[in-house]
Amino acid sequence: MATAGEWSCARCTFLNPAGQRQCSICEAPRHKPDLDHILRLSVEEQKWPCARCTFRNFLGKEACEVCGFTPEPVPGASLLPILNGVLPRPRAAPAPAPAEPERSCPEEPAGGARDAGKEPAAEEAAAEPGRGWACPRCTLHNTPVASSCSACGGPRKLSLPRIPPEALVVPEVVAPAGFHAAPAPPQPDLLGRGPEPDPRSADPEPPKVPPFGPFSPTLQNNPVPRNSVSFVDDSFPPGPASVGFPVGDSVQQRVKQWLRPHEINCSVFRDHGTPWSVFHTLRPSDILQGLLGNCWFLSALAVLAERPDLVERVMVTRGLCAEGAYQVRLCKDGTWTTVLVDDMLPCDESGFLLFSQAQRKQLWVALIEKALAKLHGSYFALQAGRAIEGLATLTGAPCESLALQVSSTNPREEPVDTDLIWAKMLSSKEAGFLMGASCGGGNMKVDDTAYESLGLRPRHAYSILDVRDVQGSRLLRLRNPWGRFSWNGSWSDEWPHWPGHLRAELMPHGSSEGVFWMEYSDFIRYFDSVDICKVHSDWQEVRVQGSFPSTASRPVGVTALTVLERASLEFALFQEGSRRSDTVDSHLLDLCILVFRATFGSGGRLSLGRLLAHSKRAVKKFVNCDVMLEPGEYAVVCCAFNHWSLAPPGPPTAAQAPGPSAGAPPGHVLAVYSSRLVMVEPVEAQPTTLADAIILLTESRGERHEGREGMTCYYLTHGWAGLIVVVENRHPKSYLHVQCDCTDSFNVVSTRGSLRTQDSVPPLHRQVLVILSQLEGNAGFSITHRLAHRKAAQALLSDWTASRGTHSPPLTPEVAGLHGPRPL
Repeated sequence: MATAGEWSCARCTFLNPAGQRQCSICEAPRHKPDLDHILRLSVEEQKWPCARCTFRNFLGKEACEVCGFTPEPVPGASLLPILNGVLPRPRAAPAPAPAEPERSCPEEPAGGARDAGKEPAAEEAAAEPGRGWACPRCTLHNTPVASSCSACGGPRKLSLPRIPPEALVVPEVVAPAGFHAAPAPPQPDLLGRGPEPDPRSADPEPPKVPPFGPFSPTLQNNPVPRNSVSFVDDSFPPGPASVGFPVGDSVQQRVKQWLRPHEINCSVFRDHGTPWSVFHTLRPSDILQGLLGNCWFLSALAVLAERPDLVERVMVTRGLCAEGAYQVRLCKDGTWTTVLVDDMLPCDESGFLLFSQAQRKQLWVALIEKALAKLHGSYFALQAGRAIEGLATLTGAPCESLALQVSSTNPREEPVDTDLIWAKMLSSKEAGFLMGASCGGGNMKVDDTAYESLGLRPRHAYSILDVRDVQGSRLLRLRNPWGRFSWNGSWSDEWPHWPGHLRAELMPHGSSEGVFWMEYSDFIRYFDSVDICKVHSDWQEVRVQGSFPSTASRPVGVTALTVLERASLEFALFQEGSRRSDTVDSHLLDLCILVFRATFGSGGRLSLGRLLAHSKRAVKKFVNCDVMLEPGEYAVVCCAFNHWSLAPPGPPTAAQAPGPSAGAPPGHVLAVYSSRLVMVEPVEAQPTTLADAIILLTESRGERHEGREGMTCYYLTHGWAGLIVVVENRHPKSYLHVQCDCTDSFNVVSTRGSLRTQDSVPPLHRQVLVILSQLEGNAGFSITHRLAHRKAAQALLSDWTASRGTHSPPLTPEVAGLHGPRPL
C-alpha cells in the first residue's frame, strides 16, 4: 500500500518517494506519459491522412469521415502498420453481442477481467477509438485517449486499447539467448482455482513457452505463477563455465549441483521454519561470505544495506517468482543494466550454498551476486577488488576514495591532509551520503595479531554510521558487517573513561554487537581509506560513451556542456571492461578528467580556455572530480595514455610488462551528475585539442622552472601516475633544442615510443615533449629525467641526432597531434 506522498510509476508501477522526479527502477518521468503518443503506436490507433482534406482517419475507415474521399487502394499495400518488421493481425469486425459474456483473453491478467455486470457489446462501443467514452460518474463525453474524466477526474472503467510491446520503453535487459523449460508443479491462482486443463490434449501442436517480459508481474511482486515452467538461463547456464575457476581448482571441484531455493539444504540457517523470500527485514549482518574472495562487493552491499530503500532499487523483483526468474539492476562500468537471472545457485554435494548468501532464508544476496557474476562472465571474475567499485556498481552514484595513508608505491605523493578528510566526512554525513572504510588494507604493513587484539579485522571493510565533533573530540561510529569483533580501545563500549552524559547521548539504546565508537586519531592509525558514495535523490544524470584513441591522428572526442544556471556537477570516468576474469590489473588505463571553459567558433571549432577542474591521473577502474559551474559553455576532455605502446621502450633493463591489448580503442563511459539541468553533447574536436588540454593542465598544475635564453619548462609528476614535460620557447627568433632523458625510469610507457627524446621547438611555440604513464596500478614505478637545452639559429638538431632532423623520434602523424609544437 502506498504511503502518503508516494507515487506509482506509470510505466512499471513501482512506488517512488514523494520527492523523486523520475522512477527509481525504470527512470520514467513522474508526470503522466503522453498517452496520445503511445496509443498512436498501437494497432487500433493508427491513422491515415486524407489526400483531399488532410484529416487523419482511423484505420479500418475506407472513406474520410469529413469529406467522404475514398483513397484508391495500392496493390500489395496494407492499411495496417508494420511494427518491428511484423505485420499485425487485422482486428476482426465487431460481431453481434453474444447471449453470454465473453471469456477474457488467456493473456490478460486476472486484475484486468471485465466487470460482471457490463455487456461486452456496450463495452466495445464505449471503448471504440473513434467515439471516445462517457464518464460513468458525470456522463461527460471524453476523448478516446483520456484515462480519467477531464471534468470530475473519475477513472475510466474500460481498459484502454492494448498497447503493443514495441510502444513501451524499458531499461536495457541482459536477456538470455534462450532458456530451457522444465515442468513445475501446478499451483492455484488468486481465486483458489486449480490449473487449467492441459491444452495439449486438444491441440496436437506443442505448446509454446510463454516469454518473460521485462516488466511481467511475475518478475516483480506477484507471487502467483503465470506459467507452469521453471526458467533456466541459457546465457549463464548452471555449469562449470559459469563458475569459471581453473580446472582442478578446489572451488571448482566443490560445486557439485545447482539447486533452486526449495531444494537447498538450509540447516545452516538458525530459523528452520522460516519460508524462503527475497527479503525479510534487511540487516547488514545478514550477509554471509562464501568461498569467493569478493569481500569488496559484500562490504559494499553491507554499506548499502544501511539504506534498505537502495537495496530495493537493485532488486527489481522483490517477491518470490514461481518461474524462478529475477531481475537485478546494476551499473557496470558506468552503464545501467537490468540483468535477468534464474534462481539456480551453486551448491555442494550435500545441497549447501557455496557462495554468498543471506541469513533467514533470504535470496537477495545470492541473486545480486549471481547477476554480477553474469555481467562479468563468471563467479571467478568477482575475485579481488575494492569496496568503492562495489558501491559504484550498486548505486551508479559518483564515488570518491580518500586515502588515509601515504602510498608505499609512490612515496613522493602529496601528504595526507587529515583535517580536510575530516571536513569531507562531516559534510558527507550531513548530505546523507553512504560511507565505508577499509581497515588495514591497501599497502599498509599490518600485524594481524595486534589488530585482532584491539577487536579489529585487518583487510576488512566497515560501514561508517556517524561522524561527530563532540566536546573537542572527533568521533566516528562504525559497524562491522559481521555483527561481531568490535573495537575495544578508547571510546569503545567497555571503555571506563566515558563521560556519563556523553555515553547516554551517543548510545541511548546501549551497546550493539558489531557497532562501536572510535576516536579519529585511532581511525587514521588503523584504517587505510574512506569510500564516499554520493547518493543524490534529486540530481540529474547522463552517461556519455566514448573511446580512448591510441594515436593523435584522428579527431578527439570531447563532451560539451551548456550550463543554464549555477550548478554543482560531479564527473566520473569509467573504463569499459575494467574487470577481467584473469584478475590482473595490467589492462587498466591511466584515467584523467579535465574540465575547461570553452568557446565554439564557426563550424563548431572548439577552443579551450581556463582549466577549472580535474581528477587525479590514476591507473584505476574509474576516477572522478567535482566542480561548481556558472552559466556558460564548457568542455570535458577524457584522456589516457598507457595504452599507446605495448611495452615500455628503452634499454633491456626497463620493465617489459605487457600493456593493454592492442586492437579496437578501449571504451569509456563519462557519467555527468548535476544539481540543475545541464545540456550535454558529445562533439568531435581537432587532434591538436589533446595537446592544448595537456599544455593547459601542466602549466596550471605543474612545477615551473625558468631556463636560459627564453626557455620555460613545466613538470607534472607528483601524484600523477607518471610524468608530463612541457617546454615553452619565448624567444622571438631563435629555435630551442631540447633533450629529455628518462632512460633510468621503470614500469612506465612513453607516448613517444622512446624514453629519450630530442626536439627543436620553433620561436614563440611550446611543445609536449613526453608523457610517461604508469603501467600497473598496484606495482611500484620510478621516474628520473634529465633535461638539456640550447638556443639555435636553425631548426635542424645537427650533431644531436644521426638523422639531422628536427625531432627524434620523428613526429609521425600518429603522435603529431599531441607532440607537435603549438603556437603561444
